[in-house]
Amino acid sequence: MSGKARKLFDALDLNHDGELTRVEVISALRSKGPTLAARGDLPLWAVGDADAASALFDAADANGDAVLSYEEFEAVVDRRFGW
Repeated sequence: MSGKARKLFDALDLNHDGELTRVEVISALRSKGPTLAARGDLPLWAVGDADAASALFDAADANGDAVLSYEEFEAVVDRRFGW
C-alpha cells in the first residue's frame, strides 16, 4: 500500500466523495498534473492527454461500474507507477 497512491487519489477526487469518475480523472490531471509531477506525487511521464487519462481509468475500473474506488485506483497506480 502506498501513501503516494492515497495522496494522488485525494488530489484527483475533485468533489471529495471518495470515488473517481472518468471526468474527474481527466479534469484533475489536466489542471493539477504538472503541479503533482513537480511535487513528486505523480511521475512526469504520467501527465498525459485525455486519452492517456482515460486509459488509466479503464485499467483501474476492475468491476466496470464507471467509478473508481480507492482500492481499484491503488492497485493500478502502485503497479504502473512503481510505488
